Amino acid sequence: MSNLPAAKCQDCSIYTDAGSLCAHVAPDELEALSSKSRTASLKRGESIEAEEMLTWPVIAISSGVISLQHLLEDGRKTIAALFMQGDIIDMRGISSRNRGLLIALNKVRLCRLSPAIFEKIVETNPEAQRIVWNNMRKQTFRAIDHSADLAKKHALEKLVSFIFECKRRQTVTLSKTSVIIPVRRVDLAEYLGMQPETVSRCFKELEERGVIEFNGISNIKLLEIPTLRRIANGDRNANGIHRTNQNKIKILSYG
Repeated sequence: MSNLPAAKCQDCSIYTDAGSLCAHVAPDELEALSSKSRTASLKRGESIEAEEMLTWPVIAISSGVISLQHLLEDGRKTIAALFMQGDIIDMRGISSRNRGLLIALNKVRLCRLSPAIFEKIVETNPEAQRIVWNNMRKQTFRAIDHSADLAKKHALEKLVSFIFECKRRQTVTLSKTSVIIPVRRVDLAEYLGMQPETVSRCFKELEERGVIEFNGISNIKLLEIPTLRRIANGDRNANGIHRTNQNKIKILSYG
């Protein structure tokens, strides 16, 4: 038996990234999983149909961002979760009423994993089990943090918290002060429970205060990480700090 993975796996981040599931399975396990799994690509706005979820309820994200969205009767929607590269989505045992819709927010590559073989690997391979449990644990803590952000934080605090979430989750190699925002502002607004105009206003405010700098539409440079952390944690004094071009600090009035 060859130690080389199937062709579709060789350039897949779920196999090539050290912290992802398929990087920690044995060659025979990978061959079995690959033979019974299916890869797919989604464009922005495309969703995974409910019928597909019944057959393929376990999904691994190779690249891009998928959102879990809930729609209300009057057309309003909310983005409850964001799944990014390396995440495993396990919808087994969740009723269709509570499942929501999985919708791509940009170009997405994913792998629909065979539930039976996935379960067998997790049960028998300690390293694969560790990777899966660690991924699920991180998803749980992100959901807890996100619910707290929505319930208690102001707009600016929520946005800065999301910037740090992106920093923790990004898989590309960047400097310690660079962060890629992987979604559009309209989607970010849905995720943070704000209007798109509010998201743009908060970004502009952070830039004017001298704590961030844009290096393109989605690339942010963090200029004052300690100050940003204090804003994210709800420090109202930090929330009013403004650094001028002369590096003099001015405390803004809250009126």
